[in-house]
Amino acid sequence: MKKYALVFAALIAAVSLGLSGSAQTRSVTPGFIIDSHTHYRAADDWEKAFLTVYGKHNAMACVLIGWKALDRGIAFAKAHPDRVIPYAAIDIDSPTVLEDIRKAQGMGFKGLGELFAVNQWNYDDPKYEPMWRLAQELKMPVAPHTGILANGMMARMRPSFLATIASKYPKLVIHSAHFGNPWYDEAGEATRRNDNLYFDLSGSSLIKKEEDPGFWKQYLWWTPYLGKAHMPKDAVPAFEKILFATDEEPAAFEENIRRFNKMLDACGVSAETRAKSYGLTMARIHGIKVR
Repeated sequence: MKKYALVFAALIAAVSLGLSGSAQTRSVTPGFIIDSHTHYRAADDWEKAFLTVYGKHNAMACVLIGWKALDRGIAFAKAHPDRVIPYAAIDIDSPTVLEDIRKAQGMGFKGLGELFAVNQWNYDDPKYEPMWRLAQELKMPVAPHTGILANGMMARMRPSFLATIASKYPKLVIHSAHFGNPWYDEAGEATRRNDNLYFDLSGSSLIKKEEDPGFWKQYLWWTPYLGKAHMPKDAVPAFEKILFATDEEPAAFEENIRRFNKMLDACGVSAETRAKSYGLTMARIHGIKVR
């Protein structure tokens, strides 16, 4: 897999962000960011805005590119390898899904997503096993959606179904969207027990818990218990399993940083773990060298 080298002046940069009322906190935003989930729009204005915003913040992104825009999207990615990690948004119910995956990989796509189970099968249905197996063989991380969709559907996209896949395909990296909203308990336990399963907190979750940012500690609870009974031997601090993502237009990048920092502050997340959540974990997954 291609290696990218990025040089930045400071790994940790402190920024002041206002919280509720007049209260202030020194939120630590790392000097290198990978947005693990944003959607490509095949338009000049989107590409220009993306390069401007992500360049300003020394950021990269897993850019999820729709099937009809594959050619333009991969050309954009190859022109900007220091900013774009291209993912192909395949249709998991396509009768040619395995061929589609191989085509995407051959074009240079590094992952698959966002993926949606919107028909009559759950993610862990045997129908999908050849797809997960092939993604594992090709070392292509997958980014499935979990929880509610804009159209109100949700039943087939529970985090527990991804736990089955993560357990059966332990070398397949799964970084899933939205922390299972509203099945946060399932998402927490699924990621605690499966070292190849991660979640982002993009979408409505940090918005609806704006006034209760410490809410997430009840689901990401196990950091003080590492190495103790009932804890997987390979378990890591809980918030290392949460990845920064926007799932919004580039103009909303800084607002998503504000929300994410407010959550991390309230949950007492260390600078070391923040750096992993903000980008170092995704850099490791994709073989990106960060100096």
